[in-house]
Amino acid sequence: MKKTELIKYLDEYLTLKTYKDWSKNWLQVDNSKDEINRIAFAVDASSYIFDKAIKENSDMIIVHHWLFWWFDPVITGLHYQRVSKLIKSDIALYWVHLPLDAHDEIWNNIWIINEFIKYFDLKDYKIEKFWEYHGETIWFWIRFKEKIDISRLNDFCKAQGFKDEIYNFWNLGEITSFSLISWWGWSWITEAKTKNYDVYLIWEAVHFEIMWAKEMWQSLILGWHYETETAWVRLLAKHLEEKFSIETIFIDEKY
Repeated sequence: MKKTELIKYLDEYLTLKTYKDWSKNWLQVDNSKDEINRIAFAVDASSYIFDKAIKENSDMIIVHHWLFWWFDPVITGLHYQRVSKLIKSDIALYWVHLPLDAHDEIWNNIWIINEFIKYFDLKDYKIEKFWEYHGETIWFWIRFKEKIDISRLNDFCKAQGFKDEIYNFWNLGEITSFSLISWWGWSWITEAKTKNYDVYLIWEAVHFEIMWAKEMWQSLILGWHYETETAWVRLLAKHLEEKFSIETIFIDEKY
């Protein structure tokens, strides 16, 4: 596929212009190729991810995290190593952050909610929007009539590839609500408790956040950042494969 057509499609499909994101969502590193035939997908833009993309003869890499953020770091040290690998290997890098978290077809967060609904076969539920960024909903919370034994959350997390660090500070036996934020969630622990959400899934937490949750008796799941943000990789890759017959690979490596 023509690179210019692919980039134009991605920009429009992912609705980049609707986001005033402090991340630089777009093509971040160009290459000399006119055609893109093989795309590597990864969560993070790191040198070891780039090494694998090179070995896989990728023409482009699409990632969710890192390389050029709002502060425009100078290209020295480790940053130079990353950029130079791409340029020397003639591989383009496309980066998209919040638009992937909130996209209406391949977004990461509603996917988790939908997987929760399917896993527990929920019939009577209500999805509630939570937190808008420049008018775009990023996260979702759900309440349901069915009662779910809290011990089943371990299996749900494992089935999705998440970590299953569950802190049952509320001493719950069963739950009828579930909330998630794919971010550090300490700012909204109080809100989750105030709105009586039984369990609150967040990335990860530092010591004081867990201490704070325990003091408020707010039960938590730490799904971990990387593990909870691989959904969009598979969804966007599948979408491009089906629409344009582009060959894709997923480089699944955290560290």
